[in-house]
Amino acid sequence: MRSAMLLFACARALRYARPSRRPLTARRRQRVGASDEARLALKEYSEFGQEPIPENTSEEDVTLTGDAAVVRRAVSILAPYVSDERRDTFQRVVQQRTRHLSVAFERPSNPSNVWACLRTIDAFGCQDVHIVEDSLEEAAKRAAARGVHADPTQRMRGRKKRMTSAMGAQKWLSLEAHADAQALVSKLKSEGRIVAATDLSPGAVDFSEVDWASGKHALVFGNEEVGISDELRELADVRVRLPMRGLAESLNLSVSVGAALAHVDAKGALVPDLTVEERDLLLLRWSLLSVRAGRELLRREGVELDQGVLKTRASVLGFTT
Repeated sequence: MRSAMLLFACARALRYARPSRRPLTARRRQRVGASDEARLALKEYSEFGQEPIPENTSEEDVTLTGDAAVVRRAVSILAPYVSDERRDTFQRVVQQRTRHLSVAFERPSNPSNVWACLRTIDAFGCQDVHIVEDSLEEAAKRAAARGVHADPTQRMRGRKKRMTSAMGAQKWLSLEAHADAQALVSKLKSEGRIVAATDLSPGAVDFSEVDWASGKHALVFGNEEVGISDELRELADVRVRLPMRGLAESLNLSVSVGAALAHVDAKGALVPDLTVEERDLLLLRWSLLSVRAGRELLRREGVELDQGVLKTRASVLGFTT
């Protein structure tokens, strides 16, 4: 009888025993489930430390104040929850990012073409992408002009599958949508950019005739079927064309973007130029994309930031990235 009671007590104890804590692996450290003790322990051994920018670069030895200091603190809070490999990648990539050139698309008819372009843009280190969205009505008009009478909502279907062509690049870029060419150019001009629109019509100059390194530029690509709009043609500072030596009149959009960026890069115009504050802000946004409940962690640490600073998603071409 005594043995039976002892076995019952052991079984009950095992049933209600607290399960042993799993080790905090690189994957699991990105979850809020980690305790404060585990998080502090990770900080102690973290190579990331309190400074998201390497200390061996003299120009970055600055004292940050205001929101910039808060952003840097937020990055250090989230650092232990990001895997070592990803943190190293973030550090390497953010040091090579440029805002000297931004890329824009006016009324693209096929979202999958743009998603493929985003991979190329990311690979060349450009951070900012602007998009003027194509309306269903305009798409229907172009289709009717070709004798095609398709349901304008049909092209909205199945887009989710096509977004895979970006291979996740859209998450790391800064995407902004605009209503029309006027709004796009106004935004680009406010940033002090020279607006260069790709165009095949008379008056367009060869890519080699533009001094891409002389100032900040925005390179705008038009619709795959009809090119840039008349409005953009009037608003652009310069219209450019890629040299074509064959019988084909144009290139696939993603090929055009790759060729154009390769040319601009060869001219030395894609040099890293982000400020310390801009790099810290990117590190914060990338960390928030990597840490499942990063905002809750920041609130727990008493970090208060404007919602615009914490924004990591954008709605473009019918998707929230």
